Amino acid sequence: VLAENPPTRPLGRAFDKLKAGQETAIAYFGGSITAAAGYRVKTLKWFQDTFPNAKIREINAAIGGTGSDLGAFRCGVDVIGQKPDLVFVEFNINDGSPTNEFRKATMEGIVRQLWASDTKPEIVFLYTTSRDLNCARGSHPAVAKHYGIPEIDLQPPLIEALKRPDLPKPTEEQLKNPKFNWKAIGQVFMGDSVHPNDLGHTIYTDTITAYLKTQIDAKPSAAPVLQAALVSDEFQHAKLVPPNKAKLSGDWEALPADEKNGLLKRYKDGTINARKAGDSLEFEFEGTAIGLFENVQKAGGKYEWTIDDGVDGEKDKNYGGPQRVKHGKVDTAPGPYTARNHYAMLSCGLPQGKHTLKIKVLEEHDKTSTGNRLLIGYFMVGGGK
Repeated sequence: VLAENPPTRPLGRAFDKLKAGQETAIAYFGGSITAAAGYRVKTLKWFQDTFPNAKIREINAAIGGTGSDLGAFRCGVDVIGQKPDLVFVEFNINDGSPTNEFRKATMEGIVRQLWASDTKPEIVFLYTTSRDLNCARGSHPAVAKHYGIPEIDLQPPLIEALKRPDLPKPTEEQLKNPKFNWKAIGQVFMGDSVHPNDLGHTIYTDTITAYLKTQIDAKPSAAPVLQAALVSDEFQHAKLVPPNKAKLSGDWEALPADEKNGLLKRYKDGTINARKAGDSLEFEFEGTAIGLFENVQKAGGKYEWTIDDGVDGEKDKNYGGPQRVKHGKVDTAPGPYTARNHYAMLSCGLPQGKHTLKIKVLEEHDKTSTGNRLLIGYFMVGGGK
């Protein structure tokens, strides 16, 4: 018999601190919609205006184009290390509005890490949408219900807002701009296919703050206690391992940590950067999941990789993600070029124990790229106990 899902947790513990004028840390953990100066900035201002005596500390833990898989590996440094009291998690769009087990496991890994940490913060899942206003809600709600986490779905309020008589009409210029699709019903709220414009972010903000207002005087629950996992605790044990732990062959460059460089500063232990085809490495790890936290570079190349014998294990058809995959190829600079932090989740669900990852930079590269470079900021190692 399955245990009943717990009741949804109120946010009383966080609001008690705000009302008492204490320092309260609010984390925004997500992709580019969270990184933008949109709902994050507007909801933070609501907290500041509503609780002028509290010392509110923002934790901006957003990286564009990244999902809850990378999120699980960077949660310790980017969120837990900053001691949050309240965490908004926004990965539904970048996870692909998922309905598979892999995305339950990665989101659950984030929850389990947060609740195993010292501050045991309250958590809110946010579900953003695209201009088609038809994003599925599958994996994330399953996790929310299992742990009693409040959810705010930002799609219904945009559908409701379509009825407004005062919605702006597109200008001539906007009608001609190829980044817009005016056949999509929600384009009026978006600056492209998924990133809200100011109107969209304002509606997102109004929806979030309407919920927050209901929580101001909510009775706090006891601090959360971890129950059995929904899918697995593989991503509860997820860490970033410095690249200097690999054995390098060929013409790699080792770069020191660089606080001033926007794209390199998050790699606190420096980076390694392959210069040419044939450069290779070996990395031994203990765990069940592995990935690379890497950068997109103008001269980015492609690499092939294997784990152990390079023969894929059997995959459960509903699991999703790179389950038991042991070989592959990654293009680090799929065109057109924009400099950004990127990552490759290579494998998960491997047998517990020691494994060897081998990587070799290939001759081939994307036609938009000018070279064969591979910049690695961290190895992502998961599932180790």
